[in-house]
Amino acid sequence: MNFIWQDDQLIYQNEQQEMLGNIGFKMINQDQTYVIERTWVAEAARGQGLAEKMTIFFLDHAKAEHKNILPLCSYTQKYFASHPELENLLFKQTK
Repeated sequence: MNFIWQDDQLIYQNEQQEMLGNIGFKMINQDQTYVIERTWVAEAARGQGLAEKMTIFFLDHAKAEHKNILPLCSYTQKYFASHPELENLLFKQTK
């Protein structure tokens, strides 16, 4: 897999350097929290588990950086809902 971090997105490219998917995000909380805004997979690459592979790569990266995730993207929200063991990565707003 060929993942590339570029500005505010994680891009997945195939061997021909065609973008097959990306995760768009922004940083908040003094750059301690990734706000995942979208997960996109090209129509030709759908149904192959690419969104899950990108999400796992992204979350592993966030975990290694000791950062939190605020999932606004519906795919990422569903991913967290089905993986309660990752709850510690979720951003928790303090009052």
